[in-house]
Amino acid sequence: MLKNSISTALIALLVFSISFNTSAKGPGDKAEDFSLSGTDDSKYNLTDGLNNSKNGVIVIFWSSECPWVQPYNDRINDYVKELNGNGFTVWAINANNTESIEDVKSHAAKNGYAFPMLKDVNNTVADMLGATRTPEVFMIAKDKTILYHGRISDNRYKADQSVYDLGNAASEVSSGKEVSVKETKSFGCGIKRVGQE
Repeated sequence: MLKNSISTALIALLVFSISFNTSAKGPGDKAEDFSLSGTDDSKYNLTDGLNNSKNGVIVIFWSSECPWVQPYNDRINDYVKELNGNGFTVWAINANNTESIEDVKSHAAKNGYAFPMLKDVNNTVADMLGATRTPEVFMIAKDKTILYHGRISDNRYKADQSVYDLGNAASEVSSGKEVSVKETKSFGCGIKRVGQE
């Protein structure tokens, strides 16, 4: 009886692990196409976004609640303006099962975000890319190759920030250079996926 219980538990654990396999795609990997709805009720498709940008699309996994995200609110619009100037389209994606589309829409309006906020309702894009944190960045080139993956910067607080990793990567691509630091360790809150508490 005990052996059967242990076997059942191990099988359940294996199924759970497979269901929540979040091995992140990294630099050199290809992103798959996706379409998500934004808080503006528009559809955003990766292929279309890439076709309409000079250098690619940057997706930032975002949250309305995470304390690691909120300190960026005082400078994220400036960052996005700079990234746009370097030829990138920027989208923020909320994949948290615990944050409704109404929460996301209200939070975006309150902070006056100058970029689209998309809702990943069943965390399909988070699963596809292997995103696990907010904030977490994927810079995707015109051919869907991931050029940079990781953090926005080395500190969530503006006064303590010394390295703006995402901006540095975008500037290098815009200048026709290879990204020198292709991957950094992201820090933040775990993405709350469907089926997880």
